[in-house]
Amino acid sequence: MSKNFFKKYVVMLASYTYLHNLIYKLIELLPYPLRYLFFKIRLKHMGKGVYIDYECDFRYHGKVSIGDGTIINRGCKIFGSHYNKTVEVKIGKNCKLAPYVKIFAAGHDPRFLDLPNNGDSITIGDYVWVGGNSVILQGITVGEGAIIGAGSVVTKDVKPYTIVGGVPAKFIKKREIEKDVNN
Repeated sequence: MSKNFFKKYVVMLASYTYLHNLIYKLIELLPYPLRYLFFKIRLKHMGKGVYIDYECDFRYHGKVSIGDGTIINRGCKIFGSHYNKTVEVKIGKNCKLAPYVKIFAAGHDPRFLDLPNNGDSITIGDYVWVGGNSVILQGITVGEGAIIGAGSVVTKDVKPYTIVGGVPAKFIKKREIEKDVNN
């Protein structure tokens, strides 16, 4: 490919990044009802009762869906894929993402020296808790009711109602559910 192509690509990318960062700086100044409205319009789907804390960043909004009652804590970063049009990030109902969770649906193919862009969808089931500073990589499905321990790097699918943790995340134990919180 020519040098001109790369120059134009770098300028386009820098412009997008500049505008994206500028918009997010402005969003940080808005009161929550206006931020909620911004995300409701921009995301592919945002259910009822969703809370997105400050300092959160979504790349490629139109590829992110969030279910009812989900809480996304301060500083979470969710990256879809610009290059693969079918890649999406789906977060289920009543999920809890602790501070500074990162979700990467895009990446690079290590089989090639020039590391071409690739990506794969990420699905997080209902009632999932992702511990702080965890990372979920492309192509992962986190089953319903699963818990990911703080600081984990999820490189393989997580089965429903299991607890995983570590780098890379490994099975710790089955999650036991009680019927009533008041018992």
